[in-house]
Order: sequence, then C-alpha cells, then structure tokens
Amino acid sequence: MSENKQDSSVEADLNIHIVRMNTDKTRKDTGSDTVYHVYFELSTDPPSEWKTFFGQEWTKLNVKGVAEIDQAFLVLHCQLNEVPASLLQALKMAVAATNAAYAQNVEKVAVDHKHRQDVWKQERTDVDKMASLLRFD
Repeated sequence: MSENKQDSSVEADLNIHIVRMNTDKTRKDTGSDTVYHVYFELSTDPPSEWKTFFGQEWTKLNVKGVAEIDQAFLVLHCQLNEVPASLLQALKMAVAATNAAYAQNVEKVAVDHKHRQDVWKQERTDVDKMASLLRFD
C-alpha cells in the first residue's frame, strides 16, 4: 500500500438544501393528466454517494411520490396539489437526513483511511527495523 492523499474535495459538512422550485423545468408527465415532474433546484450538484443516501432516506419516509436526483435538481413525480400539502416538507426532511448520513459516512471513510495509513506506517517501521539488523558483508 502506498501513501496517497485522499481527495480533499470531499466535505463531511456538505450542506445541500433546496433552493427553489424551478417552474420552467416543471412539466406534466407524458401521457398523464395529473402527474407532473416537479423540479426543485438544489444548492449544488451532489456527489454520487449523496444521491445514493438520498434514495435510501426518501424510501425510509414511505411517502407517496417518486423522488430522484437529476444533476443539481431534485425531481418529484406527483400531482401538483400534493407538493404544498405534504411532499415539500418530506423532501426537506429527506435532504436533511441525507446530509447527516453523508457526513457520517465521510467521517467513517476518513477514520478507516487513517487506520489503514497507521497500519501501513507500522509495517514500514517493522520492515525497516528488521532490515537494519541484517548484515551483508
């Protein structure tokens, strides 16, 4: 194992939030009279791990409506009248829970990486110590 720097762009305190509903992108689902693709703009395009956590958190809430991430948009498939009634609050809860789960995972990955580095350094120390005892003359 070599000593490589971790990608420093990963932030444990990534705080994604819903900025606004994008009325230009929101549209009726093809072939449906009632279901819309409602686009909510996120504060940033989340990393793929965050998107995975969002899917898990949304499923845990067990609410009506399909939600997915499309680049920097959260897309909700539902009837328009369901958005203000209950779904926006559920989306906010899912985003907050996702931020927490993502931060916890980033911290765990950092701890695991530090442990692997410590093990590698100890191995190098042990090898160097043993090598210093060898005589080749």
